[in-house]
Amino acid sequence: MNRVLGRLAAASLIYSVLALPATADGLSSFKGAMKQAPAGALTYKSAKALGDNGFVLEGVVLTPPDKTPGGKAEPIEIKRITVKDFDFAALDKKTPPHFIKMRVEGIVIAAKPAAGIDLGELAGTDKITADFQLDYRLDPEKKTMTLNRLDLDLNGLGRIELSMIVDGVSAESVDKPEAAMNDATLRTASLVFEDRSLLGRVLPAAAKMLGMEPAALVATSRGMLDALRAGQQTATLGVLDALGSYLEDYKQPNGPLRLTFNPPDKTSAAALAGMTKPDEAIAALGIVVSYAGTRPQAPAAPAAANPAQAEAKLGCTPGARFFVKQEEAWWAATVREAAPSGDKCIARIDGGGTDDEVAFGPGETLPWSIDGPGKPIAKCSGGDKVLVENDGAWYPARVINTPVAEGKCPIKYQANEDEETVPLKRVRLPD
Repeated sequence: MNRVLGRLAAASLIYSVLALPATADGLSSFKGAMKQAPAGALTYKSAKALGDNGFVLEGVVLTPPDKTPGGKAEPIEIKRITVKDFDFAALDKKTPPHFIKMRVEGIVIAAKPAAGIDLGELAGTDKITADFQLDYRLDPEKKTMTLNRLDLDLNGLGRIELSMIVDGVSAESVDKPEAAMNDATLRTASLVFEDRSLLGRVLPAAAKMLGMEPAALVATSRGMLDALRAGQQTATLGVLDALGSYLEDYKQPNGPLRLTFNPPDKTSAAALAGMTKPDEAIAALGIVVSYAGTRPQAPAAPAAANPAQAEAKLGCTPGARFFVKQEEAWWAATVREAAPSGDKCIARIDGGGTDDEVAFGPGETLPWSIDGPGKPIAKCSGGDKVLVENDGAWYPARVINTPVAEGKCPIKYQANEDEETVPLKRVRLPD
């Protein structure tokens, strides 16, 4: 995935081809630079200038080099590249550009953009459409780099936005990462991740690759966060609460995850590398993590009086996933612990708090699956008993004999006798 996202940052390829001095306008500068680019690396249908340092390209096809042995990079189609401001003069001096302001729209990544990468397995889609923005300025005299915006929007999946101000940065230090580690200090930063469906796709795929259930992967990750809690201060516990809650809500997060950094003093990356406790790093960087669905994430409670018997009988392993019955519907829930009596499990309904915990015994659950309880249905048959998804829960219903369009199913809910025609993807057959 890192490799795919790297290709989305089309700016890196543009850097490599913009190597000539500025001429009459931005488009002329770009065309001159393209003469030194690899043949066929970047083609476009139309172009126009935007002042002295900018240009617009329409209908772009980008073919990046692929260094994977035996691999071949797939061309990337791009609807539009708009460069509003680019430091051609710096490139003429063989130095990194001091400023760039650009937007790349309609980037289309195919299902298998390169050898070893399959978006179908990783994200459950045959292609990704994305937009990318970059706006930064380097002040060489003050040695300050201001990243106004770095934005990657994976349409329908999620969006990442980063902004920051870093002091102690010079054009020369860009090619000397060790010096930058010692000299550069963070003044302020903001990182926002807005999930639309990416976590719900990627986390189960990652669990499958590791040979485990998604719930087990979440529980393992939660355990890693819990291990950091011992002896930490309130600020650190707040960060761990937010991260743990967001992880638990991976199927449907309650808003974006936002990280802000406001260091009270100058702290270099080299100094951070020497810190061994979460409190030290969080205090040094002034980190605050905000998430609307944050809940207290205390470590799992002590085991029940007879935990071995409860776990063996019910599968009450913290982090285990089931569908549990509540108020006439089946809800996805995560096990918190075994009940003290040893004959029930205590689980929390997804997205809920402590008031949304339920206790269940043997025979009171359905096996969990990311697609829903039971089995998928290929077609409707009158009289079949089914489960129908409505607002995140699965309600018992019956298929009724009413002609409908293909791909839909007429049903009547068991609880209130209401009738509805729903897409097949919202209908499952109980096991």
